[in-house]
Amino acid sequence: MGLGRDAFARAVIDPDALADTPEVQFLVGRPRELWNDDWPEWESLEYVAMEAYGLLTRADDDCGDAFHEAVEAEQGAVGGNSGLRGEQCDVRCEDEALRELLRLSAMFPLRPLAR
Repeated sequence: MGLGRDAFARAVIDPDALADTPEVQFLVGRPRELWNDDWPEWESLEYVAMEAYGLLTRADDDCGDAFHEAVEAEQGAVGGNSGLRGEQCDVRCEDEALRELLRLSAMFPLRPLAR
């Protein structure tokens, strides 16, 4: 969402399309601990979904618990993220990440590269 409407729309259709954005390419090879230094406004993006939920449900300013309960209910007992086809995908699992996000997995391997 922080990359703009066009990048967001492409990522909804194909999450691996984020590999084409200059902002994501900039992070390749950089230690993850430094990503917030490069994009300090990322922290504010953590609250966008919760704020949208509060606006849509007309919840009070502290809708955090209700938001998290709604997210957990949506994810279901299986866990993971539901893709466009309703399939569960855990991108923290290397095999699933390689299958679903081939280019991003190559750019940001879950395991450190052997030296």
